[in-house]
Amino acid sequence: MKRVDFMSKTSVSNKVKIRRITVTAVLSALSIVLMATIRFPLFPSAAFYEMEFSDIPILMCSGLFGPVYALVSLFTVCLIQAITVSSASGIIGFLMHFLSSGFMVLVIWLYRKKVPGKKGIVLSTLAGITVMTFVMVPMNMIMVRLFLNIDMMAFLDGYMLVCVGFNIIKSAINISVFNLIIPSLKKEFDKLMGKKEEPAADAPAAE
Repeated sequence: MKRVDFMSKTSVSNKVKIRRITVTAVLSALSIVLMATIRFPLFPSAAFYEMEFSDIPILMCSGLFGPVYALVSLFTVCLIQAITVSSASGIIGFLMHFLSSGFMVLVIWLYRKKVPGKKGIVLSTLAGITVMTFVMVPMNMIMVRLFLNIDMMAFLDGYMLVCVGFNIIKSAINISVFNLIIPSLKKEFDKLMGKKEEPAADAPAAE
């Protein structure tokens, strides 16, 4: 009898993992589509700062399954981006996207896990925006200077405020959309799973 119960639990666990991997793959594909199709400059004076929404499905993946699944998804998206739409930036662009979005995902997940309710949503949003901006600014000091072949003073005078403003706006929009979508998405996924699975060890509690 115990053997039958063990096999049954193993079967359910495998089904849960397969469904999580499947949903993660779908969200990764959605992220790639958004990254490749919806891109536009926010500031005419620095058209290379392009607004895009590929972080939204990554955040959704973190909200459903926790940061491990989200970081794997993010790695895949960043790799594809580095060899397609952002091939000119190469490994530097890959690192910029992965580190900035990765830290943002981790911080938002931690705040939403530790601080419940609306307070957690607000704090996680502010923390995510802050982390994204603080990670991106120093990396932009390197990348943009190399890309435009300018010195530090020229970057500080011409692009510093644009860089800060761009990252604040971009992260604020992406996180806000995630905050609006994730409650409904989580309910739909719970229905799909029949509410029989235990929450992932690294996934935050439902709001």
